Amino acid sequence: MAELDQLNVATERYIQDTPALVDNVFQADPLLAYLKLNVRDDFDGGTLIQEGFFFDGLIGGPYAKGQEFDISEKQVEQAYQLNMKFFEMNVTMSLEDIKVLNKGPRAAFKLIDSRMTNAYMTLGAQMSILQYINGTTAGYTSNFNGFAEALNDNTTVSWDNATYATYGGITRGGQVGTALNSAPVNINGTIEYNQLEENYGTASFGNIEPNLGVTTVLGYSYVKEKFQTQQRFNDTQDPAIGFNGLKFNSATIIKSRYAPGTDITTTSPQSQSNRIAVQALKTMSQGAVTAYPTLAQSGETFWWINARKPFLRFYVSDDPMFGFGFTGFKPAQGNTKVSGQVLASCQISVPGPRYHKQMYGITS
Repeated sequence: MAELDQLNVATERYIQDTPALVDNVFQADPLLAYLKLNVRDDFDGGTLIQEGFFFDGLIGGPYAKGQEFDISEKQVEQAYQLNMKFFEMNVTMSLEDIKVLNKGPRAAFKLIDSRMTNAYMTLGAQMSILQYINGTTAGYTSNFNGFAEALNDNTTVSWDNATYATYGGITRGGQVGTALNSAPVNINGTIEYNQLEENYGTASFGNIEPNLGVTTVLGYSYVKEKFQTQQRFNDTQDPAIGFNGLKFNSATIIKSRYAPGTDITTTSPQSQSNRIAVQALKTMSQGAVTAYPTLAQSGETFWWINARKPFLRFYVSDDPMFGFGFTGFKPAQGNTKVSGQVLASCQISVPGPRYHKQMYGITS
């Protein structure tokens, strides 16, 4: 240890404690907040989640007097199945730190409190990132069956440059035809008002319309700079979660740094979003996946989402431990380290893919 000078011998440190730690990593995510607030379902047990849907109409129509009816029985119901997924965030500490050194009035902040706060923030950030990614391809099966997979038609690639032939075990284009389809749209350039309007309309059925538009920070700027001056959008704030946005028809357009786009794919220098994403992907795949998916088309993504039941559901286990609980600290063998995990069992389910729309490749 180097010798202290007279000033450091005679003077105590001034440590700011309001707040003790400033967040330079995480981003509040509006879509995950909407899922928790509007479409959360408590999962109270079972081997899997099953969601039923109609995929066709029955036999019948106009007929002539005396005509024989076709009384064939026709199946019009089907169901897809999804498994609950499991997430953990590890907290490891030394007993010397938390029992002897970092305690009492000498502790500017409690390390155990900061680590627990960080664990929950990291887990929330990872889920916000992973909700856009698939849960079926090699290395990804521990993840949500997210929007890249759910909003596809097995013909057009999603933002991650992949097509998805099935959703929940049901083949798209098979018996159910297009009932589970939502065709992605590659903008490949400037986002125009008519593209926002037409794709909003594609995801609208009668008075059932998307209530949320989610894009990246840059994508949000493109929309605001291009159209707000034309008075086609108005600033608004969702009173439940406090996010600012732009009003468009019945939806609020909001921004997220965790939506797929140029920020989260930036590796040189590595963005904070990419840093969190890569850690999640490495853990999820046990080291097989080491990079965030490559964008099918450079630019930003935009998502029309109907964040209402029954068109979207966010399942969370009703078990206290697996519903974002903590296992408690457990001692390691042969040393004074203790470790505990924040646990969650969740799944995102999209019973109605047609009520949502993904667009990507937005460059201005």
